[in-house]
Amino acid sequence: MSLDSSGISWTDGTLNSLYGCVECSVGCRLCYAVGRVYRNSCNPKRNGDGSFNGLVKNGRFTGKLLFDPAHLYAVLTDRHPKMIFVNEFSDLLHDALPMELILEHVRVFRAASWHQFQVLTKRSHRLAALNESVLAEFGSWPENLWLGVSVCSGTKLEMQRIEHLGATDGDLKWVSFEPWVSDMNAPLRETSPNLRHMLRKNKVAWTVIGGESGPRADTNLMTLDDARYLLEESKAAGSKVHFKQLGTALAIQRGVYSTRGKGEHRAKGGNPDQWPEDLNIREWPEVPWKSVAEPPEFYPAYNSGQWKHYRLAAGQK
Repeated sequence: MSLDSSGISWTDGTLNSLYGCVECSVGCRLCYAVGRVYRNSCNPKRNGDGSFNGLVKNGRFTGKLLFDPAHLYAVLTDRHPKMIFVNEFSDLLHDALPMELILEHVRVFRAASWHQFQVLTKRSHRLAALNESVLAEFGSWPENLWLGVSVCSGTKLEMQRIEHLGATDGDLKWVSFEPWVSDMNAPLRETSPNLRHMLRKNKVAWTVIGGESGPRADTNLMTLDDARYLLEESKAAGSKVHFKQLGTALAIQRGVYSTRGKGEHRAKGGNPDQWPEDLNIREWPEVPWKSVAEPPEFYPAYNSGQWKHYRLAAGQK
């Protein structure tokens, strides 16, 4: 996708400055990004210089990364304010990324103050170091940067990401409970009875909820009870809620799965008309939108392991 379009219901466009990742969560098992990046590597026009080679092997990410500076700096010349999801094909806090390159993204986000940047990570163990670096350089987090973590199950390993997020000074914090994988032997309302307290304590302003999409015969279930509990606890904590999709397994269970019918992402259970009425809620946090400003002319860019200066095309709007 691009800055101007996205198949994701909660954003306007995507900033894909990074490609490549490695599995680190139960939510990574059916990651659609693997196939998309692999197709790029097989496209002679997209991969003429071989830069996508080695990012995917045997249907899995290898841990190697590709940085595309042109896509990062493109947000500075996009004069139409919008919500932008950062890196659907990677993770901005991937362990292979140097902190200086992560900070360069933050610099660009601050400069493009008329956009809202939605950052989502599963590498919450790096948030403390990033928070320290951001405060040291800027004094505070950009108010147009939404700092979020993905939490895909009720295990301690996944839930602790919320605590890591809460320990930062991020201006707007959010949690994506998607793709949510339910434990069939332990309802979430029993294993995490104090979820609303955790969300409130860590100042989570927004939650996104959704089940896993994938092959009909091999997709984890988000139970209806877990879905309702996540929504109820989020609202009780004062968070805005965006219910994204039922997920393939729950859509099948409720008899609304179809790959040919009309409606948005029906195979993923993404059509709100097919949901129980209490789940039909799509909200966004209220945020200040700034007027479009002229960005600085020069920005350092990272290319082939070396820093250099990157000049915006004169007069480009």
